[in-house]
Amino acid sequence: MTLSAVAEALQLFEAGSRDHLACTLLIESRRAAPETIGFLAQQACEKFIKCRIILAGGVVSRTHDLDYLADLAAQRGLEVPADRTALRQLNPYAVAFRYESHQEALLNEASTLTLVEVLLQWSEAAFRVADSE
Repeated sequence: MTLSAVAEALQLFEAGSRDHLACTLLIESRRAAPETIGFLAQQACEKFIKCRIILAGGVVSRTHDLDYLADLAAQRGLEVPADRTALRQLNPYAVAFRYESHQEALLNEASTLTLVEVLLQWSEAAFRVADSE
């Protein structure tokens, strides 16, 4: 793994961690729209999956499609520890729900936050493995 790949993965991990923090704080505030929470959760998941793909030697394109990214991860021998349905349900928050309020933006905040945290821990573990090599 090249130093530039590690730097790119670390940049994605840090950006995803910021999205996770913002998502957590908004949920705690009980004042944020579900579209905003969903957007931050989707962005965090996207960055954490991309981080792992890069650490596994893969290349990622500019995409928001979490299901596609999970397929890319699988091609690198990585099993994304997330339910595919849950990932697909976050996809509309990347773009469609971002610009206007939607009644169908039903979001289980606790499940969504758990999903993000699982992917955060999954990507964080890859850095621990890389450090020990």
